Amino acid sequence: MRVALTVSTILITVFGVASGVYKIAGGEADLRIFAHLGMGQVLVRVFGLLQALASCLVFHRPLGVVAAGVLTACNALASAGLFAAGVQPFGWISLVFVAMAACAVAWARARRKG
Repeated sequence: MRVALTVSTILITVFGVASGVYKIAGGEADLRIFAHLGMGQVLVRVFGLLQALASCLVFHRPLGVVAAGVLTACNALASAGLFAAGVQPFGWISLVFVAMAACAVAWARARRKG
C-alpha cells in the first residue's frame, strides 16, 4: 500500500506542477474553463502559481500535509470549473485527480510520522 501511495503522490505532483505551469503561462483552455467560475486571467495565473508551489511542497516534510491539502483543493476547484464549463466526460475523470491528491495527504501524514 505504501508503494501505491508513493507512486500516486509522485504522479499527482507531476500533474500539479504541469497544470500549474500551464495556468501561469496563460493556457487558453484553462482561461476559458476558469472563466466559468468568474476567474480572470490574473487570478488564473495566481491560482496556477499556488497549484505548482503546493505540488512542489508535498515532499517537504514539515509542510507536506498542508501542501497536499492545498493541492486537493486546487484539483477540486479545477474539477468544478470543468463541470461549470460543461467539459464532459473530463469533469468526471478529473475527480480521479482529486482523489489522488487526497491520497497524497495520507502519504504526507504517514511520512511525517516516520
